[in-house]
Amino acid sequence: MRYYFNIREGSVLIEDHDGAELPTLEDAYEEAIQAAREMLATRVLAGQPLGHRSFEIQDQNGNRLVTVPFSNAMSVA
Repeated sequence: MRYYFNIREGSVLIEDHDGAELPTLEDAYEEAIQAAREMLATRVLAGQPLGHRSFEIQDQNGNRLVTVPFSNAMSVA
């Protein structure tokens, strides 16, 4: 299934128009966690504020399936 990883920061939504083919929603969740870790690391290294971002994972029909706060990526797996 194709999943889309839109980024939400407050009232701003950055839409993912490409998405990624992944077997399950669990795989999409893990993909979001990895991407959030990379994005947070880049912001830390650049001295930028972390903000309060989240991924809104959407399916190919436009249904929002789950919201993944970037703060979830800071938990030890």
